[in-house]
Amino acid sequence: MSGFWPSSFTTIQDLNGRPIVGAKAYFYAAGTTTPLTAYQDYGLTTEHPNPLQTDGFGRFPAVFLDEDDEFYRVRVTTPGGSILYDSDTIPIIGPSEGGGAPPAPVDPNALYDTGDLKARYGEGFVAGYVRGNGRSIGTATSGATERANSDCQALYEFLWNADPNLTVAGGRGGSANADWTANKPLDLPDFRGRALVGLDDMGNIAAGVITDLTDLGKKVGAQTHTLSISEMPVHDHPLTINSGGAHTHGIEKGGSGGGPGVQNGPGDGTFTNTESGGAHTHTGTVGNRGGGQAHNNLQPSLAITVYIRL
Repeated sequence: MSGFWPSSFTTIQDLNGRPIVGAKAYFYAAGTTTPLTAYQDYGLTTEHPNPLQTDGFGRFPAVFLDEDDEFYRVRVTTPGGSILYDSDTIPIIGPSEGGGAPPAPVDPNALYDTGDLKARYGEGFVAGYVRGNGRSIGTATSGATERANSDCQALYEFLWNADPNLTVAGGRGGSANADWTANKPLDLPDFRGRALVGLDDMGNIAAGVITDLTDLGKKVGAQTHTLSISEMPVHDHPLTINSGGAHTHGIEKGGSGGGPGVQNGPGDGTFTNTESGGAHTHTGTVGNRGGGQAHNNLQPSLAITVYIRL
């Protein structure tokens, strides 16, 4: 039996809502770049060209796929070759049988598009994904460090266009496709040790929740922070020294040969007073407290692996 391509009879539009005449749809075997035959009729007797193009109204014709192929990959581009979307491992679903269930099981990976993220409680490689670890992807001969394979092209071009700050080995060229063809590795987004947070504007005016976080992939925050003086709360250290009031101090008179206030020998038991210093206070110093160490900024967290769909 055959399955019907869901995008049959749909109109491809540009950002201004105008139909794209001559848009192209390429059909491949799932997970590959091996062309897959698309047919014009349910009986699978007349083949479509591959790629298939939209008509003068920007519409794709009816497309039927052989259900025996089970899954397929489709890439849709503008007439000039810019990728509009590239979806892989899509189930070919024909008429239901018996209880109405589709004849082929739905692959969970088919629910993800190129560039989508998946959080997984595990490590290592996962088919159809790369890890968001800051390493690189590219062609089979590019020397990319995370994955060097032809199946990386859709993600490579998606990331190249989505984030101009991602590094391309040897410098960015004129287009994503040009750099891919030139075998230049592209660095992946780096989620190591970082929590995910939404852009502060995200197509709207900035919310001001995290100021200036309006650039895709921008990194902010730190595990620890040492307060500067300007960041400390305004405060004082109270210090009170009571006044001694106006008073004098008594001095025992000296012994023989001594005058008042001079003790050259044993005192004679009589005293004289100094002049009054008047009412006065004494200055004091408050000592420092604290060690000046950085404090912990870390929110309660649990480590997982972030994967990006090819």
